[in-house]
Amino acid sequence: MIRRLLPILSVCSLLLAGGVHAQQPSFDIVGLKLGMTEREVVSAIRAYNGALKITSVQSAFPYSDGVQQFQTDAFLSRIVAGSGASTGPELVVYFTPPPKGGRVWAIERDERINGNPPTLQQYVAALGQKYGAPTAVSPGGAHLAWDFPAGRPNCIVRPPDRAGFPAFRPSGREDLGFLLDLWRQRKLVPADLTTCASRLHYVLGSNGGVISNYYAVLIDVPAYATSNEAANREVQAREDAARKLRESKGRAPKL
Repeated sequence: MIRRLLPILSVCSLLLAGGVHAQQPSFDIVGLKLGMTEREVVSAIRAYNGALKITSVQSAFPYSDGVQQFQTDAFLSRIVAGSGASTGPELVVYFTPPPKGGRVWAIERDERINGNPPTLQQYVAALGQKYGAPTAVSPGGAHLAWDFPAGRPNCIVRPPDRAGFPAFRPSGREDLGFLLDLWRQRKLVPADLTTCASRLHYVLGSNGGVISNYYAVLIDVPAYATSNEAANREVQAREDAARKLRESKGRAPKL
């Protein structure tokens, strides 16, 4: 069974202070890396842009005893960092749920370029300098994808010779657990999802020959698959226990 998160509320909001620091050449987005903890994420955002306001969002999993509805304890599901302006940068960092929780499994960046926009060639050259040669590029060159570590299969399903638009976005309506199960049933991805590659995807929007906006997403498929399956097992165990308890209290009326 695919368990969907219940968003609860934004639990804290603060204005960060700090400056920009030089990035190391690795698969990160402005210093945000897969596998980071909450504290490491806040520190990376502080180093990138101290003017960004961040909000922590908690979620829970629902379950039922067949009659009543319950939910698990709340946990950190994502951190949102933005300028508050419609044209400003926005970062969303997603965390794995318990019991294997608290680690970054996806990062999104969505931003408009307001001043001194680069050409497509300039932007692609900058991406290549930071991340190396992409695994796949769309025919127009504005969509690029990197799969890593090298040699692992791409499980965010797209034809291997082109990038296209990301097959999955964490901020979208689709659930990655459902998609991976569907693709696994259709034998489009390996049965063992821990063998999948992680993926970085950039979508560049142009206006008048220059890049006006871009969207980037970085996803750790193995980490998500492992934590999601562990969470499903734990929630199912809670539901089974709740059903058993309710049934033990059942009494037939006098006949």
